[in-house]
Amino acid sequence: MFIVWWLVIVAIFLLCVLAYALVTLFGSFGKRPLALTGAAKMVTGSDEFLASLSALTGAAVERGRAVRLLTNGDQIFPAMFSAMQQAKHHIHVMTFVWMDGKLSDYLISLLIEKVKEGVEVRVFLDSLGGIYAPEEKLKLLQKAGGKVAWFSRFEFGKLSRYLRRNHRRSITIDGKIAFTGGMSIADEWLGNAQDPKHWRDNMFEVTGLMALRLQAAFVQIWSGSTGEILVGKKYFPVVRERGEVPFLSVASSPSDAMHPIRSLFWMSFMGAQKRILVETPYFVPDLHIRAALKARAKAGVEVCVMVPNELIDVPPVLWAGRYYYGELLKAGVRIFEYQRTMLHGKFLVVDDAWSVVGSANVDVRSKELNEENVLAIIDTGLAGELSASFAYDKEFTKEIRLRDWRKRNLWWRFREAFYALFAEQF
Repeated sequence: MFIVWWLVIVAIFLLCVLAYALVTLFGSFGKRPLALTGAAKMVTGSDEFLASLSALTGAAVERGRAVRLLTNGDQIFPAMFSAMQQAKHHIHVMTFVWMDGKLSDYLISLLIEKVKEGVEVRVFLDSLGGIYAPEEKLKLLQKAGGKVAWFSRFEFGKLSRYLRRNHRRSITIDGKIAFTGGMSIADEWLGNAQDPKHWRDNMFEVTGLMALRLQAAFVQIWSGSTGEILVGKKYFPVVRERGEVPFLSVASSPSDAMHPIRSLFWMSFMGAQKRILVETPYFVPDLHIRAALKARAKAGVEVCVMVPNELIDVPPVLWAGRYYYGELLKAGVRIFEYQRTMLHGKFLVVDDAWSVVGSANVDVRSKELNEENVLAIIDTGLAGELSASFAYDKEFTKEIRLRDWRKRNLWWRFREAFYALFAEQF
């Protein structure tokens, strides 16, 4: 009888541990404030806005040069490979997904060629996003003298941090030119989004101070993972021409108390006066972001969100995001699902002047779990290009109408509700 009681106690204890783990992983209890308040009258892009956002995110307001928008693989890779071919000292590649294929083969051969020329090459991959990376081919790069490292591999001392992933995109050449955006290394990014096998995406080419900030996003996490400290003018050359474009570079390592990406998105939305455009592949907005978008829509701001349709590479994320369509549509938010191929672009534009570009998605994971890096920029030229890009992409979308959405069947509703249970990990 004594043994039976002990078994019952142990069973109850294990069930409690399991329940706690499930609530911690998939519940929002205690993870964030119930509401965000303040800044309601602060205009996005104003001096007051920039100073406040700098304080919230820890990112300085600086001035850089104009940003070059690159659309789809046909524009992205010629620009990126040309910059790599001209590298004199180092090439740093940090990306989330890396898969074997034509793109991977070409990039590895190019990096090996540059190593043989005496250029330092470092490649930093996430161990989960890069799970299908061709390690044997990457070893050829290492054998030639390049360095390859992995973020948070499944190791005993890192089990509690395994769900935190490195989602940053930062490709820098000689600390002088850099690229960020949605692109990763897989053949889906080749081409011009002409069919479902070729994705729709953007990258952003930057120079000067912006390039240095993307370099910093790489160096921070590389040093912390490998122990190699990269410092000095060869990695951070002096920038003599600062430029005229105000920007903040937010390299986010979220903690329990600080979520810089959430603060950035929330403030960007709440200060909008005319229009908000959001293009994102993974849209699972938390309570605060939903509240901000609904509030601005109700205030007469045009709020448009563009996301993938069933061609998305991670269907559960689509269904989890759809769970929130009803309340957003009811408030006046317009939602468009891209029909042509997988939409992987990541940007937002506010009032045709303020843009946020980089690696972050509009989901809980980007705000609370992932390492991310974004550039927030005041530039009517860039904002105009992104607005035009949004308008072009909208030609290949289906707008979700509230009246039609309310008629969806029970199976759709069940899938939405089921996958929304996992929103904390999306």
